Amino acid sequence: MSFRTRLVIAALVVAWVPVLCLGLLVRSVGARRLTEANDLRMGERGDALAAAWREDMRELGDRLEGLARLLAEENEVRVALRTGSGPALHDAMARFAAAGGVDVACVLDAAGTILAASHFPGDAGRRDPVLAALADEGDGPVAGVVALPRGDEVAVLRARRVDVGGVEAVAVVGTRLAELDAVSAGGDVWLLGRAPGVVDGGERVVAGGEGALPDTAEIEGRRRIAVVRWLGWGDGGAASRVELFIAWRDPVLAAMVRSWDRALLLSLAVSAVLALLLGRILARRLSDPVERLAATARRVHLGRLDTRFGRGGGRELDRLAFFLNGMLNRIREGLAKVRDAEKRATVGELARQVNHDVRNGLVPIRNVLDHLGEAHRDGPGVLAEAFAARSRTLGESLDYLGDLAEQYGAVAVHGVRERADLRGVARAVVASHAALPARVRMVASPPAAPAWVEMDAVSLRRVVENLIANAVAAVEGEGGRIDVAVAEVAGEGPRAYRLTVADDGPGIAAELRARVFEPFFTTRREGTGMGLAIARRLVTDVGGRIALESDEGRGTRVHVTLGAAVPADGPQQETPRGES
Repeated sequence: MSFRTRLVIAALVVAWVPVLCLGLLVRSVGARRLTEANDLRMGERGDALAAAWREDMRELGDRLEGLARLLAEENEVRVALRTGSGPALHDAMARFAAAGGVDVACVLDAAGTILAASHFPGDAGRRDPVLAALADEGDGPVAGVVALPRGDEVAVLRARRVDVGGVEAVAVVGTRLAELDAVSAGGDVWLLGRAPGVVDGGERVVAGGEGALPDTAEIEGRRRIAVVRWLGWGDGGAASRVELFIAWRDPVLAAMVRSWDRALLLSLAVSAVLALLLGRILARRLSDPVERLAATARRVHLGRLDTRFGRGGGRELDRLAFFLNGMLNRIREGLAKVRDAEKRATVGELARQVNHDVRNGLVPIRNVLDHLGEAHRDGPGVLAEAFAARSRTLGESLDYLGDLAEQYGAVAVHGVRERADLRGVARAVVASHAALPARVRMVASPPAAPAWVEMDAVSLRRVVENLIANAVAAVEGEGGRIDVAVAEVAGEGPRAYRLTVADDGPGIAAELRARVFEPFFTTRREGTGMGLAIARRLVTDVGGRIALESDEGRGTRVHVTLGAAVPADGPQQETPRGES
């Protein structure tokens, strides 16, 4: 993800977070305050409806008492009641219903036969034992479906038994449920009936409200206002105890929440557009200078150290460019110093190598001169014999130094794949160390035939000289034995010869063996640390291998393996310098 994209996303998040938090906070607080106000209002309304229900039931009880007095006090009604018929009873029920403001006023005999009914005169003579049984339900109201001229409707009924001159009758009065003051609910308030023990959601709409009852989740509050017995509740014949509730939903709250949601979405959309525009502008203002710095850094990475970091990206980026230019200047100065140090180190290493190789060439000469000096003290005859025996070694050492000088002069001192006799070189180097102290014994084991390898004679002699010189240095202090062996490597691969130089000196500690081939690493005070490093370089340059084995206290063995080479004119026609 690019820097510009991240900056745009960051601007979008920064713009959205406060808008979203503020919108949700306003929505939550506003909804809570409206809900609290609506609950308070509906609580007061519930109290008023409960009081109105009690008042309605009291008035309905008064109407029942009035009907009972009418039946007991009017003579015509009493006579009609005793005879069980007569227009006077029907007229009395009609007058009573009109004057008392009730929708139902009727009289039944003890057997449950309707004698007169104001709401439906044609019911006279019809048996209705359920209606007569209302008198046995106690003083509480009973709700049920009553047949009225306009159709079947739910009415709240009160009934009682009346003794009129020894004749038992049942007086019933009732009012349509929808006409009660307690049921004057609005469009978002419902009167619900629910059997006891039923959880929310098992209610039945009794009256009020517009349309069907909404989902339970949309109902904001409920409050019980009364308990009635309901005829036919749950499709049963007996009266069931039913709780009446008012349930409400605040349309203002729902509308306000929808308005807040729309306003919040609109605010988020506007803030997103503004954040994107602002983010793109800021990204361009910030990323362009950063990209210029990155382009300059890429040029520096590719080696263009003459490049300079530009300015023009604001105070902070200008300071960064200033510091980067200072760092780049120090890098240039440091590189110049490093190059100078590398030159000096190269010269120093070359000088050490020259010193090491020249000293290796001078050792045989010094040994010959020491031998001649000892022979001179023994007399001219012994001197002549010694000179005759050692003059060849002296000449070979001088030739070696001359060739070495030519190689260093040409700066091509290794990597030449010429042919040289490993056996002859090894015998020559061993012979040059013939004047070793008596406590040092060198044993050579050359093969019967020449061992031609792919390496020029001078480089090969340098390798052998370095290995034997290290072995001599290892044993000359306490004395010991040095074994120099040349043998053909047996195997299925290409032919090769192996030179092994072994000594029984103190050996090399385990923690130092991994460093013996490093330049300038030595354990001797007078050593240069270049012998094995030069030997490894010369051997590996022609594809050979060199390996060191050492056991502390038991000596060291160095193995050099070189590929075999056969001279074009045959092995007997070419003899390297130094072979005796």
